[in-house]
Amino acid sequence: MTVDYRTSTASRSPRLTPTTTHDLRETLKLAVPLIIAQLSSMGMNVVDSLIAGRLGAAPLGGVAVGAAVYSFALLVCIGILGAVTPTVAQLYGARRFDEIAPRMRQAWWIALGLGLIVMAICWSGSLLPKAIGVDPKLYPHARDFLFGVGFGGPALAGFFALRGYCDGMGRTKPGMVAAFSGLLALIPLAVAFAFGWGPLPRMGTFGLGLATALSLWLQVIGLALYVAHAEYFNRYGSVFAIDRPQREPIAALLKLGLPMAFAWQMEVGLFIVVALLMGRIGGDWAAAHQIAINVASLAFMIPLGLSQAVTVRVGHARGAEDRAGVRRAAVSGLTLAFGTQLVSATVMFVFAAQITLLYAPAAPELIPLVVQLMFLAGIFQMSDGIQVVAAGALRGLKDTTVPMFVTAFAYWGVGFPLAWYLGFATGLGGPGLWIGFIAGLTVAAVLLNWRFAVLSGRTVMPKM
Repeated sequence: MTVDYRTSTASRSPRLTPTTTHDLRETLKLAVPLIIAQLSSMGMNVVDSLIAGRLGAAPLGGVAVGAAVYSFALLVCIGILGAVTPTVAQLYGARRFDEIAPRMRQAWWIALGLGLIVMAICWSGSLLPKAIGVDPKLYPHARDFLFGVGFGGPALAGFFALRGYCDGMGRTKPGMVAAFSGLLALIPLAVAFAFGWGPLPRMGTFGLGLATALSLWLQVIGLALYVAHAEYFNRYGSVFAIDRPQREPIAALLKLGLPMAFAWQMEVGLFIVVALLMGRIGGDWAAAHQIAINVASLAFMIPLGLSQAVTVRVGHARGAEDRAGVRRAAVSGLTLAFGTQLVSATVMFVFAAQITLLYAPAAPELIPLVVQLMFLAGIFQMSDGIQVVAAGALRGLKDTTVPMFVTAFAYWGVGFPLAWYLGFATGLGGPGLWIGFIAGLTVAAVLLNWRFAVLSGRTVMPKM
């Protein structure tokens, strides 16, 4: 459906009060639970690593290798099932409430397929570490962790599908509660399964993977029970009835989600390659990079949550045929991203040495290296925050194909070649690689914001 804003009726849905304060408050209301949910999901990897470290150096390394394979499958799920949020949000904003539940029931078929794919990747992915020459001491631990976590594949996909449905309806707290509850459940489960407790035998890294899988199942079951019994969701019809798969709605979701998954892989792939290149420069630089990228990844959860909130608000405004609301939603997200990332950058600038000693108290020689990278990390926080919020605004308009190409060009056409040149040809080493980061993220930020400005400024907006 193509909408001409010159003739559209604003009466279909009440418009938001066009005040900056109101828009900022509405965006934050949605974003804070999303940020907590993202931190909770990230926290699962932290818990696995902390407990694996107490099993020994080899188990820790094996879990790190296994987690890299699992993360690939995770990003595929997040990307493709990310199509649920803008789809539901636009239908909700357009007040086409009777279409929401049937569309979600079709999304379950995609989630089922992705869940089985995640299982297959984890179970067959255990062969990958061996094929690429991972240290033989690490291989059995990576294999065992992947085999255990593979049981959680369908739960992982189901959770992101159901969370996308809740988020698209503007209800972001249920997903937050479910994600945080899963994190809390993982801690005792991981300890019990890894080290043994009562009748449970010591299962090592397999137990860690199995505990993670069980936590994922608890997440999705808890969220499903809430949605099934909550009066708010029931008024729009049941999402748990079984419908036969329909080609058109499934194809529409895949058309929207596959480019998102590819874009995620493009960005994460660049970070993985740079981490490997840091190892070529030297062990100290690799360690410094790991510290700086850990801090930057933690800070990134804030603009990522803002991006998801902007997707919802833009989708609602787009469905309501409120072009001004579309632009205000994006501006509020960009404003908050700029402010929060400025704070993050300041912390990195001021406390780089202290952060280094927190991560590596026995390695003060890393401080001057981390200080350099942390300064650059503070700079790229700005570009990273702005680009991810712009991408979220475009997702709210269900525009994902062009952003996919923008991402590929920015990261691999600009960022990677420049990183390679500055890191190795000019002798800048580690800082040169990070300047490549900044260049790629900056190009992405400029192009994605330009794309949004063009689409949101058109009299005729993209099709719903």
